[in-house]
Amino acid sequence: MSSYPRPLLKSLRHAGLAGLAAAAVAVLLPNAYRSEARILSDTGHAASPRTGVWAPTAPAESFTSREDGPTVVYVDILRSRRLAEQLLLREYEYGRRPWRFARSRRVRGTLLDYLGAASVDRALGPLRSALTIQRDAKSGLLTISAETASPELSLAVVRQAAEQLRAILVELSQEAGQNRARFTEGRLEQVQGRYAELGRQFERFQDGNRNWETSPDPNLRFRGAQLKEGLGLWRQVVMNLTLNHEQALLEAQNDTQTPLLLDAGSLPLEKSRPARGLIVFTVAAAVGAGSWAWQHRTAISNRILAKEHCA
Repeated sequence: MSSYPRPLLKSLRHAGLAGLAAAAVAVLLPNAYRSEARILSDTGHAASPRTGVWAPTAPAESFTSREDGPTVVYVDILRSRRLAEQLLLREYEYGRRPWRFARSRRVRGTLLDYLGAASVDRALGPLRSALTIQRDAKSGLLTISAETASPELSLAVVRQAAEQLRAILVELSQEAGQNRARFTEGRLEQVQGRYAELGRQFERFQDGNRNWETSPDPNLRFRGAQLKEGLGLWRQVVMNLTLNHEQALLEAQNDTQTPLLLDAGSLPLEKSRPARGLIVFTVAAAVGAGSWAWQHRTAISNRILAKEHCA
């Protein structure tokens, strides 16, 4: 070793000491575990004529580009505050180690508690770091990833995000059909009331004029025929509105959009970070290079000044 220059030996010593210190710190860092769920893009069309939401039942030939497929909307929903609140305020039960070599203990609490945030607003930033959304522009494949210090919590968060995405899509895709169903239901109640009133009028008329159809009085026959015709007309209106109401309910159900879940996520067994070897190597290399540069600072400075004079 004595054959090596002293500055190099000193730099190597500094690098070794820094690497040992980094290794001691890295050993104490808790492991993080990543769970992933994958959602396929669907060959639907971007605007349902009834709901305006992506319809999964469109023929394949109407599909043009996966760059504007339905999973583009999925990304927006997954990054929305509405879904973030549902994830943050839901309670989870999972095993967790306070530090790497500690004994695992069962914990029950919200994701808000896990992130250590005082409010939902302050938790949005840490949540975006813990829950990442990636979409492949070519295939449209959407990947939801959750990374926490607990394998169980990571899996629970990923599955809950996928479930909340499904629930929101169902609500949005059915909303227009449900609005139409509510309108037809209200109108049907009005028409049924009018039909019932006309039925009572015709019943009272017949009780007082049992043979009105053969009556010699033309006014009586006209009055009876008018009531009977009106009753038949409103009966037809009731039938049509009943059919329209049932059709609206069926359309609301048919417009329901469900994500094509390829992978619901699995319990991660291997850690995703920290990369302790990389940390040790980076720290040791940085300290060694810095030590060498400091010991040769005069020569480096002279070389820089010489280049400036030449320029």
